[in-house]
Amino acid sequence: MPPDAILFDLDETLTDRKRSFPRYVEHLQRDFGERLLAAAATELVAAVTEADGDGYRSRDELAVALRAALPWRSAPSAAELIEHWLAWFPRATVARAGMEEMLQALRAAGIRLGVVTNGGAANQRAKVEALGLDRYVDSIIISGEAGIEKPDPRIFALALAALDCEPSRAWFIGDHPRNDVLGAAGAGLRAIWLRGVRPWPAGIAPPAHSVSSLRELCALAVPAPHATPAC
Repeated sequence: MPPDAILFDLDETLTDRKRSFPRYVEHLQRDFGERLLAAAATELVAAVTEADGDGYRSRDELAVALRAALPWRSAPSAAELIEHWLAWFPRATVARAGMEEMLQALRAAGIRLGVVTNGGAANQRAKVEALGLDRYVDSIIISGEAGIEKPDPRIFALALAALDCEPSRAWFIGDHPRNDVLGAAGAGLRAIWLRGVRPWPAGIAPPAHSVSSLRELCALAVPAPHATPAC
């Protein structure tokens, strides 16, 4: 039976972090070009990708890594790099393939949509704006605003209350095994793992439900004969 509501993780579920780095490097070259040694854009993207550490480094750690990884002629201070990253990386956010078409199809099917994301309010709101998510989703819960973060079941409860939906009638999709899949399942939702971003941890039973793409999720939620071309 199709769900009444679907909640989404933001980073690496609705966004594609790897595809966002080339956009960020354009800003980096624009603002620090005179301080960088000549290098191909692909080399800079690879260096920034390595420094990022999958988004799980602190701001200070990221600044240290950027200073070490990039071919500086004259390296900016850590404070300059942190300020630049916070200002421009969220704006460089790229949607995961099929995101917009999927969200349009789910809304057309009458499914309520929401986002539940960990992170700072300003940073995550900038990504939401870059993706135009306000056009499609009914609720956005950000840990930096809520004061609680995934996998705490209370943040999922907040999102469900905003959508007026019972846990048993809702799905959650995300890439992070613990924060997203185990967290949502613990809160009573049908948890769906987006494969291909990070490995499933050894020693933990594999998830009951998984998809490899947003299009595949759409097909599950809007089965034939009601499926649209986007699904």
